[in-house]
This record gives sequence, C-alpha cells and structure tokens, in this order.
Amino acid sequence: MAYYSEDAIEEIISNTDIVELVGSYVPLKRRGANYIGLCPFHREKTPSFTVSPDRQIFKCFGCSEGGSAIQFAKKMENLDFKESLEFLADRSNIDLSRFEIGSTVTNTKIKDEKERLFLLNKSAAKYFYEALTESIKENTNILKEYLIKRELDSSTITRYGIGFGSKKEETLYEHLSKEGYTKEEMQNAGVVGVNIKGYSYENFANRLIFPIIDTRDRVIGFGGRVLDNSLPKYVNSPENIVYHKGRNLYGLNIVKREKLNSIIIVEGYMDTIALHKAGIKNVVASLGTALTENQAKLIKKYTDTAILAYDEDEAGKKATLRAIDILYKEGLKVKVLVLDKEDAKDPDEYISKYGNERLKECLNKSLGHVNYRVKELEKNLNNTMDSKLEFLNNVAAIIARINNNIEREMYIQEITSMYKISKGALEAEINKKVGSKKGVKEIESSVDMTQLINRRESSMDKKRKQEIYAISILLSKDRKVINKIKEIINKDDFKNDEIKALYVKLIDLDIKHDITKGNILKYITEDDELKLITEVMCTEIIDKEKFLQDLSIDTRIYRYNNRRMEILKRLSEKDITKDEKEMLSIELNQIIINKGKLR
Repeated sequence: MAYYSEDAIEEIISNTDIVELVGSYVPLKRRGANYIGLCPFHREKTPSFTVSPDRQIFKCFGCSEGGSAIQFAKKMENLDFKESLEFLADRSNIDLSRFEIGSTVTNTKIKDEKERLFLLNKSAAKYFYEALTESIKENTNILKEYLIKRELDSSTITRYGIGFGSKKEETLYEHLSKEGYTKEEMQNAGVVGVNIKGYSYENFANRLIFPIIDTRDRVIGFGGRVLDNSLPKYVNSPENIVYHKGRNLYGLNIVKREKLNSIIIVEGYMDTIALHKAGIKNVVASLGTALTENQAKLIKKYTDTAILAYDEDEAGKKATLRAIDILYKEGLKVKVLVLDKEDAKDPDEYISKYGNERLKECLNKSLGHVNYRVKELEKNLNNTMDSKLEFLNNVAAIIARINNNIEREMYIQEITSMYKISKGALEAEINKKVGSKKGVKEIESSVDMTQLINRRESSMDKKRKQEIYAISILLSKDRKVINKIKEIINKDDFKNDEIKALYVKLIDLDIKHDITKGNILKYITEDDELKLITEVMCTEIIDKEKFLQDLSIDTRIYRYNNRRMEILKRLSEKDITKDEKEMLSIELNQIIINKGKLR
C-alpha cells in the first residue's frame, strides 16, 4: 500500500479550487469574500455553511464540520484519508507517485498496470454500451425482447451502463487491439480467454453486460448474463489487480451520495436494478452470496443499518445467517427481508409478480436479526421435549451473542413471553453461554446528558472565546506576539479539553515547523481537530494588544479561582488540621486581595 508525504497534502490543497469542488455538490452564493450555502452534512433551512477561497477551507457554524478540500471530499464521497487524496489528485491531474514514501520501481510498475487496466475496462464498457444501443435499434431481436421482458428502459440502461457483449461489425478483441491493448492485458482484465488450443475467445459475447464500478467511478470488472436458459447463466470478471470481488459492492457508486438510513444487500445485478426501478434507491449487491468482512466495513462507512435481501432458497438462507454474523461484528444493526409469498424466491421476481408497493411493505416489516434466527429455528420445532430443549438452548446461544445489555433484556422478555418459559431459567442459560464466550464486551448504553447539556451551554462563553483567540494567534506570522502568548498562558490554563489538546499539539508543531494559517491543514487531519482549527481560522482579532492585556488578567483570575476552589474544598474536609486551616485561610484572603487589584 502506498503512503504519501505531507508535501502531497500541500500539493493537493494548493491545486484544488475549494469553491469549485464544493460548488459541484452544493449550490453556493457569494457573500463578500466568502461563499455560503446549505450545509450538506446536516439539515438546515438557513445557510450556515461557508467556503473561504482565501483560506481554502469550508466551515459549517451549525454542525461544526470543517476542513480543507481533502476533508470535504472525504465526507461527501465516504472515503478514507488516503482515498480522498487520490480522488482529488485525479481531479487535478496530480501524479501522487512523486510523493509516495518508500516508492520503488515495482510499485511504479504496478501503478502503471492498474492505470492501463482501468482504461481498458472503460473502453470495453463503452464498447458494450454502444453494442446494446445499436442492437436495440433493430426491429426485433432476442436482446430487444429480453430488455422489454425485464422492463429495462433507456434511463435504467444509462444509469447502470448496461451493455451487450457483441457488435456485428467489430469484435471487442478487434476494438481493444486498435486502441493498443495486448492479448495478455485483455486476458488479465478477463474480457478475453484462451482455450486449450491457444485460440482466443470473448468471455462476454452475446451476453447482457453489467459493468461493476467502484466508489471512485472507475470500471473495475463486468458481469455477463445469458439471454436464454443456457449455462452458465452468469460469467464474471476474474479477480485481478483492480478488481477484488470481496472488497466491492455492485451499485454502491450510485447510492453513495444518498443520505442513507440503511442499505439493502441483495445477491445479484438484476435484484439491485429492479429495486432501484421500484423507487428503492439504497440497494447494493454483494457480487455473490458470500458477504465478506471488507464488504461489511464498506457498508459501515455509509450507514448503521443493513437489510439482507438474499434469495429465499436454502443457499440464500445459509448466506443470510453467515452475513448476519459478519455485519453484526462490524457494529451494524442487522435486519432481514422476509417475502410473504413462497412462489417468489428473490426481490426481482417478487416485484414482477406482486408489484413495488407490496415489496415496500415487506421491507418495512423486515425482521431484526435475532427474530429472523428464531423464526428459522422454529421451523424445526415439534412437540417433543427434546425438540423444545434444543430450540431454547439455540435461542439462548443467539441472545448470548448480543453485546448490548438493554437489547439482550428486551429479547429475553419477548422470548419468555412468546414461549411461556421461566425468565430466570433462560437468563441462567444465557449467562452460562456469555461466560464461556471469550471477548464478549459489555456496551454502556447510558449517555451523560448533563455533560452534553453543560458542554452546549458553555460552548460560547468568554473563556472559550479567549482560548480560540489564543490558538488563532499561534497561527499568525507575528513571532513576537506568539512568544507573548506562550508567556501568558500554558496548557493548564485551558478550560476546554479539546482546545487544550490542540494547543499542546500546535506548540509541538511550532517547535518542528513554522506553522501558519496557510499551512496548518497540512498537519491537522483528525476530524475533531479540524472542526476546531477551521473555527480558529475563521476568527479575526482586531486589537491584538488589547486581547493580550485582557488575556493576561483573565488568565491570572482563572488561576486564582481554581486555587480558591481547591482551598474551599480542603477547608470543608474533616481531616484538616488547625495549622493547615489557618494557613489556607490566609492564602484565601490574599487571593481575594489580588483579584481585587486585577479588576
């Protein structure tokens, strides 16, 4: 994996027009030196979202989000930090290989091979799309009949880039050869195969083609479906240096910018497309029934809730049970779609038989993962004692896997009520299983509301403003003023823990680098720190000299108040001696006198 130097960050920020970047997602209006718009990260009616072209930052004064172009791309495209660098580098035609740490000839060769493969796939996708659009212009053919049967209209074909595997006048092999690609490159991409006699053949000929596109809108592979009942029904691209089936999800490139309460996971391409056509936008396919941990991590980047909608045959049910464990392990809330008609094995077939609205009703009634497991176990339950005992033992094992104590308690109550068994007996069995499981963690469900309210109420008090201003001065170019700040205030004088941590970090950075508002975003990458630093960067101190005078006085008063509280606390304690009490009383009186002089 490539890692990039700090110079890469500086290069990308300086070469990205943040107004143009943000404006491609959010309508902006100029207001003075800045631009304003509705924040894309929270719902609001009055604009509190600002973009500063001078400072090359964005800041929302409603939800506190802020940062450079890198953080904006990261949040809007749901990328990690490295991916956001690469995303912006692509937009600005910046060669990031110049900034790779530990870059080698081998790394450069792999990068070149990847780039060639991306371009080959893009060219193949264009060929397939043109082949389909040309073929359906004919009066009648098997492709046109299939598209009508599956209700694949032109807007759906365009949205998903659906194509056809063959053109009459030119084969894909001929097309790619003209563009300079070798037979070996076509084989690596999986669009061309070689039989035992060494002859080339096209893997996707005469098939309906579904391009697989990653979240950076690059074509990474293809799926091809026959138009009749011949076998194999599907042919898929092999894994290679750009396509890893277990790390991608079909359709995620389309839903990634939606505000998602949940993501529905289906098995195949047509399930994804059928649900999307039905107005259900939050659908992806796992490119095979075996969901992987990497795919679960990918889903977690976009939502906290996953709904499994696999086929309802035995293979689909096994895949569902396996996927539940993987998704739950990643911290997702997991539900399962259960179709209410047995003659439809998957969402696509269900829609064609019973319509969109009825499927939406089924989705709204999706079972929680525990209820789904219990319902599946219940199918094998009979009236014998052994059957009941086995059933309840298995139910106890399912509930024991739940990490949240409140959730576990709710299911215990539901199961004991439904099956009329002793709550104590079920709890005892669950506790035995929890105790035998290594690594089971207790999750604290309580939230300290008082702390949250107090933090909110004090967020704009005078002390916090002063601390923000002090940080702002550290980022000025006036070394004399910076040194004065360091003399007046130290880390223990900060009331706000987050600002204190940022102050300590900036002092350390100032020793190693000459930090300013112009280059600080090169060194600050954590989201919480960025919210603060962008607030700092939007702060202007009109009279620095007066601010320093006020800060000096207020800092000493703050120290006196802290010491006064310590003394009063000690004076109230029972084990205090007479001599200590007398000394502290004298100190307390002196504090009152000193504070009076300052005022």
